[in-house]
Amino acid sequence: MSIYSKNGRLMIPVRSRRRGKIAKDNPCDVRYVVDKVYCPKGCNLVDKRQVINDFPGIRIGFKRDNGEGEFVISAVEGDFEKQVLHGKLEDGTKDELFCPHCGEEFRVLVDCNCSDGAEMVVLGLTPKLNYNNAITFCNVTGCSNGSFIRSGEVIRHVRLRNC
Repeated sequence: MSIYSKNGRLMIPVRSRRRGKIAKDNPCDVRYVVDKVYCPKGCNLVDKRQVINDFPGIRIGFKRDNGEGEFVISAVEGDFEKQVLHGKLEDGTKDELFCPHCGEEFRVLVDCNCSDGAEMVVLGLTPKLNYNNAITFCNVTGCSNGSFIRSGEVIRHVRLRNC
């Protein structure tokens, strides 16, 4: 069994909660680690100097009326760890998220249901943004959708919810 998915992403097995063992045959027990993530203009956001849980993190700029700064989120799917590099994130507050290299704002995939105006922003896994090959997360600090998930999962969930 390969440790890489068919898209070339590293797969990290998640411990089975019932047995304390790694379930290699169940794809739901796997978390993805991204090693390349791009802004809408194609800048790679992976910051090898900022390591979270043994992997380089994803560097993001933020701003709102009363402040701005940068933070790094974990590159491991479902991991809520983050490091604030400068500025202050406020729990429950929506921020405009952008590329710290070129300043381009991230695109919105769908609205998030955590609060009014909350949005799931999207980052490409290839330099040219393809919504089917991307990750997404909420732009409200502390939201349960605050760690990245694959955009295809979000699109599927929205379609099912709206049926």
